[in-house]
Amino acid sequence: MRLPMSIAAWTWLSLALLGCSSSKALDNPMGAAGASGTVDGAAGASNPEQCTPPGYHVDAAATQVDEVQAVLHDQNGAAVPHLPIQICGTDTCTYDFSDAKGKVDSSPNVPLVLPAFKFGDGTDYAELAIPITKAKQDLGAVVALLFPGYADGAVFPKSGSVSNGDLTLFIDKDTSVVHEILNYQDDSQLVFRTVPIPVAESAQVLDSSFGFELAYAVAPLGSTFCPPARLSLKNTLNWDVGTAVEVFIQGLNADEAWAPYRTWVKVADASVSDDGSSIDTTSGGIPVLSSIAVRRK
Repeated sequence: MRLPMSIAAWTWLSLALLGCSSSKALDNPMGAAGASGTVDGAAGASNPEQCTPPGYHVDAAATQVDEVQAVLHDQNGAAVPHLPIQICGTDTCTYDFSDAKGKVDSSPNVPLVLPAFKFGDGTDYAELAIPITKAKQDLGAVVALLFPGYADGAVFPKSGSVSNGDLTLFIDKDTSVVHEILNYQDDSQLVFRTVPIPVAESAQVLDSSFGFELAYAVAPLGSTFCPPARLSLKNTLNWDVGTAVEVFIQGLNADEAWAPYRTWVKVADASVSDDGSSIDTTSGGIPVLSSIAVRRK
């Protein structure tokens, strides 16, 4: 039986069904972007190759998806009721919610190209994706990550650093920052927020074959940086000074502009700082805000 939807849930579903996007440029005199997300000014002119999404689309056969089950709990072990979930391929989506006990029992009964179980709204809870590989798939326990409140987020500067939790982004003076505003109601929600992804409990999201050792969900999702923002993470695992590290982001958008859908792509190299306190990018950077994961080389 379907449960009544809250106003927020109706809003989320209505926006998702629209399948459109909207973006907002951060006021930056050295580079601005219009409502369509195109870049004008110094940043676009001096770094055109960094402002064009590389694109990762590949043709793939559809997979029949009949039933997907999961049980959602937060990082403290509490059930997560009425959380929006999507069963999405690169071609289409179906929409549902967890029940009062955090259980998901969704029956799309449709063929989907590269199907994934996407959970979280990207506002209160981090949005993450798990590949679906079977017609009937029981994902078991899935950790849904509650973000810090908006008041605890960090405002993006025109240039300089912005930090939240263990992560810091560095925005150069000629960087164009464009926020994806479809899922955010006003500027107070366009703040930098992060939450650690528990690696041991999130093997399906992180794909254990990659060997990730640290991972974070971030918001606001879809914000782009041209040229890519430099990244610094706290060295919470106490890796040795000079340790070489690789930085990846997860593809959450079906358009696959910045990352391949439902999997991960490398975007930067990094190393542990001379004082051992941080892991800092040395080449590449974060082109778009999406989940971030790192591993030692």
